[in-house]
Amino acid sequence: MTMFRRGLVLLVGVWLLSGASLYGQVNAGRAAPKPVAPQRLAALLKGRSEERRAEALAMIDAAAIQQSVVADALKESVDRDLRTKHVSLLTAQSVRCLAQSSRDEDIQFVVKLTETPDVNLAFAAAASLAERKDPQLLPSIVSLAKRKEFTQRFGFRRCLVDAVAQVPDKAAVAFLIETSSKFDGQLRFETVQHLARLTGQNFGGHSDQWAAWWKDQSGNFQVSAARPSTAIIPDSRPVARIPWPEPLPEFFGVPVYAKRVVFVIDRSGSMRSSVDGVTRLEEAVKQLEKAVDALDRYAYFNVFAYNTDVLPFMTQLVQAEDSNKRASRNFAYRLTPEKKTACYDALYAGLMADANLEAMYFLSDGEPTAGRIVDMPTIVNSITAQNALQRTSIYTLGIDARGAHEEFLRELARRNYGQFVMVR
Repeated sequence: MTMFRRGLVLLVGVWLLSGASLYGQVNAGRAAPKPVAPQRLAALLKGRSEERRAEALAMIDAAAIQQSVVADALKESVDRDLRTKHVSLLTAQSVRCLAQSSRDEDIQFVVKLTETPDVNLAFAAAASLAERKDPQLLPSIVSLAKRKEFTQRFGFRRCLVDAVAQVPDKAAVAFLIETSSKFDGQLRFETVQHLARLTGQNFGGHSDQWAAWWKDQSGNFQVSAARPSTAIIPDSRPVARIPWPEPLPEFFGVPVYAKRVVFVIDRSGSMRSSVDGVTRLEEAVKQLEKAVDALDRYAYFNVFAYNTDVLPFMTQLVQAEDSNKRASRNFAYRLTPEKKTACYDALYAGLMADANLEAMYFLSDGEPTAGRIVDMPTIVNSITAQNALQRTSIYTLGIDARGAHEEFLRELARRNYGQFVMVR
């Protein structure tokens, strides 16, 4: 993992973990802290002890942020981090707190941070501002699209698209429509989901239709705050079909939008179970062959097969040329069902396959029984943290998943921008 990825994972992880509230990440599983005097919080924030500073951030609530002595201490600590070039998770938490202030001077401080050369802190500021859903702050958020990381990193683009989409304003719609015309694959799919929610329209992946509609409507268009959410892919139900410019590959009936994708296949002993004479592993190989064969030749892919160990098809993503497709079939045909199930190791290897990985399709027919982590909630938390910046969509496919196994796969997909699908 590069230094940039390490740094930004630390910065954005505090809010990118799906479902985390403003302070829930710090206080998860603990009783609500007792109120602390603002002067005491300020002293802890301005002190040199990182442990005490973390303690203070954990105790700050919405009321405390409105106290000038606390807000000023937060700004002082952020300025100190910039001067000493010690930008960290605590810096990001401080910026996020400031973005909740009702004082204009505090908000302007965060706005100014979007211009800092430190791209990590600039993004922390932009993502924090997006949570205010204030159209007047949108130009500062959108400005990050001018950074080189926007063109270089899928995860950065997706983070910014998700941030912009939080702001219910026509300028956000315009940005998303422009983005959908510039990028393909999973990013276009995610962008048009946001557009469907914000506009009530659904032109799918047809960026030309979005552009034509916007040309006619932009003058009088207003985003309705009461507009219902549009779920293009409903959880654990037959996948909805949306308009798309070209035929899409499918894996167990789930469309593959991504242009950089990995398939992670269970090959543990339980995959020898059969229905009508066809084993689970044989069906998985059949579905894999179908999906890979249908990949666009300009797409890139890899395959990981896992039991107690993780076996990769290639050491890196390869272009979906005919020769590589044939080689992946030969790889899959040689797989045999045996040993235990190391889910965490397989998920970790899949995410590490490529810094710009757009989607992972993770097939499992049982609960984790081997590997570095076997506790299912811990696996979900660890993978979600690892995926905080990368923002790979993890689609989980559970073969006859029931009880804790189903909940594990469902939560893994929910917190990682994917979908859970039950496979019979």
